[in-house]
Amino acid sequence: MQVDTANKPGKPPVSITVMVNERPVTFADRKTTGLGIKQAAIHQGLPIQEDFVLFEVRGNAPLKQIGNSERVNLRENQVFRAVAPDDNS
Repeated sequence: MQVDTANKPGKPPVSITVMVNERPVTFADRKTTGLGIKQAAIHQGLPIQEDFVLFEVRGNAPLKQIGNSERVNLRENQVFRAVAPDDNS
């Protein structure tokens, strides 16, 4: 599956940077999926795998698990954590 980071025709270019495991990951589109976030992070050199479990970090609120097919509207500086499926932390 290919990560859809292409800009839409007629729209101004978008560059959104989020944090995954405390490292920046940049997207050229505001919408993706949980799997798309992991694939972009892997493509940009983060040492994670597609089977890792993805969570959104929301301040003091509990972590929100993001499924592979779940649609995500990205915001600048949004924070995610990807952990190995057998990691109990």
